[in-house]
Amino acid sequence: MPNSLVEVPTWNVQDASKIQTYMGCPRRYFFEYVLGWTSDIPNVHLIFGSSWHLAMEVLLEEGYTNEAVAKGFQLLSAYYRQYFDATWDQNNAPKDPATALRALISYASCYQEDSFKTLHIEVAGSVAIAPKKVIFFKTDALCHGEEGYFSLEHKTGSRYSSSWAASWRQKMQVGTYTHVLYCLYPENEVYGVKINGVFLAKEPKLKKDGTPYAGSRDTEFHRIPVRRNLASMQSWLVEVNMWYDSIMNDFQRLSESSEDAPALNAFPRNTESCSHYGQCPFLDHCSIWHNPLRYAENPPEGYHIEHWDPREHENARENIVVS
Repeated sequence: MPNSLVEVPTWNVQDASKIQTYMGCPRRYFFEYVLGWTSDIPNVHLIFGSSWHLAMEVLLEEGYTNEAVAKGFQLLSAYYRQYFDATWDQNNAPKDPATALRALISYASCYQEDSFKTLHIEVAGSVAIAPKKVIFFKTDALCHGEEGYFSLEHKTGSRYSSSWAASWRQKMQVGTYTHVLYCLYPENEVYGVKINGVFLAKEPKLKKDGTPYAGSRDTEFHRIPVRRNLASMQSWLVEVNMWYDSIMNDFQRLSESSEDAPALNAFPRNTESCSHYGQCPFLDHCSIWHNPLRYAENPPEGYHIEHWDPREHENARENIVVS
């Protein structure tokens, strides 16, 4: 290799999240997953999402009782407090424990009529997409109801919109969940994926008469069904293999790249994605580093090196290999 990069095992491990990052911007993929640059400041969205998952596990297993809500909140709060003490709550709101408790109580009330059976919770593993080619996954819950087998995937946000709902129809992540379902269960019994969204809001202020002010909103819950037939999944399979191969081709180009070159001829920048969902955390460096290989040994201030491995999920209860 004409550069000083040392290959790490996670370079050869792909999952839907990594592929989606690459689809958005290969250069961001390079910073996050090749160099492993990770912010020193915990990401409140990821931390709260993980803590919410812990509470959802309890409700799915034990029912929507007051006792289950209390137990779920205890687990949620304990996990959250490992990263953020109470001094962060005002800044992190509405993704904070107090708002989460209100949301859990409301969730249990909203979905108390759920009649589906939860078969598996927090299942991680790998699934084949071609001979000798796999991607890794973790599904939140595999369930069975009147409509058939489905994957229930918990997502947290701050504001619901029709564009948010529509975005899941084509997501690589949802395609992966659906592919797993078709591999596990009879074709005619697969329903698809349900995105189990919660949109948190601070407790609305009330007028003297006890009614909320105009325009105020409270936490909302939305379940978005996403169904894909076998013809659609054949298209997904072609595309996921194309993206997978594109990542591997960029790794090959990276192995032939040098720090002395004026620009990096692998993992190109997608300059149309710099401001999607807020400014890219690497924008300032990416704008002036035409060949980031020259700076690869030392992450910028505020970052450390941590190579995330999709094979290792701290909350996974089961691990399976789907062929």
